[in-house]
Amino acid sequence: MDVLVIGGSVFLGRAVVSEALKQGADVTVFNRGKSGATPDGAHQLVGDRTVDADLEQLRGRHFDVVVDTCGYVPADVARSAHVLAGSADHYAFISSINAYPGWPEDPDYTTRGPHDGSPDATRDDVPEDLDASASYGWLKVGCELAVARAFGADRSALLRGGCIVGPDDRQVGRLPWWVDRVSRGGEVLVPGSPDDHVALIDSRDLARFALSRAAGTFETPGPSTRDTRADLMAACLAATGSGATFSYVDDDWLGTQEVAAWTEIPLWVPLAEAPSVFAHHSEDAEAAGLAWRPLADTVADTWAWQQTVEGGWQPSKSTPGLGPDRERELLAAWHAR
Repeated sequence: MDVLVIGGSVFLGRAVVSEALKQGADVTVFNRGKSGATPDGAHQLVGDRTVDADLEQLRGRHFDVVVDTCGYVPADVARSAHVLAGSADHYAFISSINAYPGWPEDPDYTTRGPHDGSPDATRDDVPEDLDASASYGWLKVGCELAVARAFGADRSALLRGGCIVGPDDRQVGRLPWWVDRVSRGGEVLVPGSPDDHVALIDSRDLARFALSRAAGTFETPGPSTRDTRADLMAACLAATGSGATFSYVDDDWLGTQEVAAWTEIPLWVPLAEAPSVFAHHSEDAEAAGLAWRPLADTVADTWAWQQTVEGGWQPSKSTPGLGPDRERELLAAWHAR
């Protein structure tokens, strides 16, 4: 099997390369060579997807599967899809659950359907009334349309990813933050209830599904009803072997404390504000072959990777997490309320 990964040097892209190599594929990555080293075992073509001359390196080359992990602007995705449509068999595009304007505020975010998007749009074409999250989703839908136009529904997979986690998550680091926090022990502030569901998809499971050549439009989040917040904390405790204890803090109270959801407390938004944040519709993807490894395995492998990071793992700027002093203040106020 010949596989092309557009991207391939960070997180999900590296997971796709690794999974393809495990399957015995000949893997080529196409990227600018700026975001990270080429994974061992892959061939690199250096190029910018926004430059037509660079994309010409791909024209006429046969690939059984193309996995596009870094498409954000429809006009750019349209270029690569057009160049490859005549010689590649299947194009898997990594989209986002943000394709739905109702996510996560609507109890059923699919009711309003996806954004309309445009397959030829640039960033300048984003409607002015959309905020940053909606703009991202609008552009992703446009990218989906560009792929579908070039490859057709029977030769493409549009994968609307949910919260992607796993080893090598250097840029966002939501799960690594929790694993690191539990590893430090002591009393840990945990938002919401132990029974609250979380739905996380391991990058390696998403990679395997992208390589499967399933055709269609799929939601590819984690399993919506399998794992709870308590399961996540237990997995962190087991992986790190720490003596941490957990204090669950009520959603409504926490929401009044000016804590930044999702960034200062990763993997959390008050359920009253985001009832569908982890309530996904993955039935079609599961029927087409998407399978999830146990959450405990993802957590353990993430912790093992964190310990290999040179200089020690550090939170990312996009997900700083609660600082120790702030956490102590919130816990003291919660207990004294």
